[in-house]
Amino acid sequence: MREVGIDPETHRWGVMVETPASALQIEELAAAGIDFASFGTNDLTQYTLAVDRNNGHVADRFDELHPAVLRLIGDTIEACRELGVDTSICGQAGSKPEMVDFLVEKGVSSISANIDAVRDVQHEVKRTEQRLLLDSVR
Repeated sequence: MREVGIDPETHRWGVMVETPASALQIEELAAAGIDFASFGTNDLTQYTLAVDRNNGHVADRFDELHPAVLRLIGDTIEACRELGVDTSICGQAGSKPEMVDFLVEKGVSSISANIDAVRDVQHEVKRTEQRLLLDSVR
């Protein structure tokens, strides 16, 4: 990188978690020095469930909230938190209230949402964080 004029010390480096393999190998990726991991939920869901979201015969089985997908995301967020690696989500799943609740509860660092859903996502994050705070003091 230095040979082409990029100073690796002045940039943040990360990975897209779009396959079960990348989720399951997050500790090794963190050891390589990443600063962040971002979930690509469309591909992660497709590869986890072996469901092509563009195939009309099986697209109804595509579900970002499937327990297997959530487990991969949740375990990855937990590992990243322990290793000091930020996590984020991109794609349409970040606009779903159920996914937002799950991500906030797991401790995701940031959520990207569709522009038309930003206000709703902000309210959902606030509501979930308030609930978590109240639960912690009870």
